[in-house]
Amino acid sequence: GDKRSSLRRLSCKSMAPNEFAAIIVAEGAASEEKETEGFWKSLVESSSFQACMAGVICTNAIVMGLETDLPDALPWDVIENIFLMVFLSELLMKLGTQGRKFLACGNADIVWNSFDLLIIALGLIDLVLTMLIHTSSGSTATLFRIIRLLRIMRLFRLVKFLKQLYLLAFGFVEAVQAIFWVTVLMSVVLYVCSIVMVRTVGRLDEEEPHAQFLNEHFQDV
Repeated sequence: GDKRSSLRRLSCKSMAPNEFAAIIVAEGAASEEKETEGFWKSLVESSSFQACMAGVICTNAIVMGLETDLPDALPWDVIENIFLMVFLSELLMKLGTQGRKFLACGNADIVWNSFDLLIIALGLIDLVLTMLIHTSSGSTATLFRIIRLLRIMRLFRLVKFLKQLYLLAFGFVEAVQAIFWVTVLMSVVLYVCSIVMVRTVGRLDEEEPHAQFLNEHFQDV
């Protein structure tokens, strides 16, 4: 450490004053940039920010229900656009802090990040199409309805923020996989049993007792 500092002092003495000042300014700007990046990263990853976004998603769910039952009560499109801007701001903050890692294969949240990107992209498409096309009919109206229905997928983001829901969903997926393999196992067992039953009791001679009953119920696989 002493050798590095002495070498640095010697190099600084050999520099021109303008060069030395430029280096000091560059180092200060770099450290300030790192501090800013660290601030935004800690903010995005903080539990309070996650709880706030979970509250926004819950509020959006309530608004969707009210919009469905009371379509003329409030300017729902404006309210939905406000929610869209909030989610877009969250996405931009994540992109700013994670950079290329946002959609990197090694990122543990790549599935959720891709899902967020898809949902927000659909919302922006809906907003742009609504601004460009004021009246819609036929296939265009159907497309609008499909895109707006896909906004309901925002509610699935609650699974990410609420740990208990995430564990429940993960357990449900694991249970579905277990049921699938149990079904495969039972199918194999029943298939083997059917072959054994057909070959042993399904093709008896007519003179055998209960031959008609057994041949009727176990004559093929």
